Amino acid sequence: MSRRLTILLFAVVAAQVIGLVVFAGVRQVALTQGREVTLQTVPVDPRSLLQGDYAILDYEIAELHEYLRDRPVGTEIFVVLHECGDVWCGPHQSAREPEPTQVYIRGRIDERGRIDFGIGTFFVPEGTGHIVENARDVKVVVSLSSSGNAVIKEVLVDGVPFNMYDNTN
Repeated sequence: MSRRLTILLFAVVAAQVIGLVVFAGVRQVALTQGREVTLQTVPVDPRSLLQGDYAILDYEIAELHEYLRDRPVGTEIFVVLHECGDVWCGPHQSAREPEPTQVYIRGRIDERGRIDFGIGTFFVPEGTGHIVENARDVKVVVSLSSSGNAVIKEVLVDGVPFNMYDNTN
């Protein structure tokens, strides 16, 4: 292998490693320094809830307001959040980023005409998904970065933190 090709190969590998470290770092900062909010999920058809080793999560705040429904798929949407009892609700949606003093979550319009926040899947060990599927109430505690990016911190199943290693949940 020529010296030039070897250098190119190492550069490509280094770029991939750096990309993974940056991605993980951004998620870790959101988890450790982000604002913690609890979001209410909405029921998803149980026949498609589990696909492989993850549960599909959908959120009440993902319902796109009528005045934004003409926007194309992929449009960035910001949902300003307010405390509504034990969960946070999102009555205000906009295609413009809110003021930094507001608590908000960032998402994009998906093919279903809903807002995808990047937290629509929760990975579970094989055989434990029925716990989430059969629950009466599922809430998700997320950590929000200052730019509105969300990371799942915890899933609450019928008011109890989901323990993927305890099937008695």
